Amino acid sequence: MVPCLTNDSHTFIANEIYTCGIVNNAQITPPAKKVRLNTADAESIRRKVLDCYIDDGDTRLGYKVGFTSKAVQSQHGISEPEFGYLTSRMKLTNQGQIPILGTATVLVEPEICFKLADGLKGTELSVEDVLEKTERIYLSLELVESRVGLTSGIDNVIMDNVGASRILIFEPGFSPGDFDLENTTVNLMVDDLHFTGKTSDVLGNPANSVIWLNKRLTKLGPLGGQLGKGDYVMTGSPIKPVPLVKGSMIKAEWCGFGTIEVEMV
Repeated sequence: MVPCLTNDSHTFIANEIYTCGIVNNAQITPPAKKVRLNTADAESIRRKVLDCYIDDGDTRLGYKVGFTSKAVQSQHGISEPEFGYLTSRMKLTNQGQIPILGTATVLVEPEICFKLADGLKGTELSVEDVLEKTERIYLSLELVESRVGLTSGIDNVIMDNVGASRILIFEPGFSPGDFDLENTTVNLMVDDLHFTGKTSDVLGNPANSVIWLNKRLTKLGPLGGQLGKGDYVMTGSPIKPVPLVKGSMIKAEWCGFGTIEVEMV
């Protein structure tokens, strides 16, 4: 697909998303409402948003995969996942309270996070291949910020780095062979609301998110990047994202493996 916009336009839009939306944790007008663009434009802009983080002194930490459950794909009118970049500033330490920042809508997702021990090569990988290259598996929460709105269309979501904002990794994690990736029940409680899913709701196995991501990055080439040693990969949620407000109490439970509890302040 040929982009509609010039490289300079991509840079301008990425800077606007970063400075107006991401830095200020604010809702902004979806770029696709202001100019005509396509998915090729969106993918280039997403990469340039990462460049904005790096130019601001941050470093790439890894990737997040979103839209991994059929329910969420259907909600957004798409048939496959999407990805965003994670940076070091997004990673939170284990803590009991997390602040709500700015005016952007904040949502929570319980996820499994992989930390890679080595890079992945080839596009025909198996779950076993991924586990062999995995250093640790973590219980985690992703706080998604919808800076372009929840229903603005997939191209806007891609440009917004798929809502990447903050991740909470629950240390010390598990060795790859010590966690049941296919059959673990996941419970998410936000105040009086209770949601349930299974790890298998994420593409059959969260490791399949890593496989999908590796294929997509290979296809994108320089616009995507490459999975390497030390990369974190947030694999997506088995439960639809749940909106949060100040005072929200979150409890995420992976039955038999652990629980994360935090309060939004």
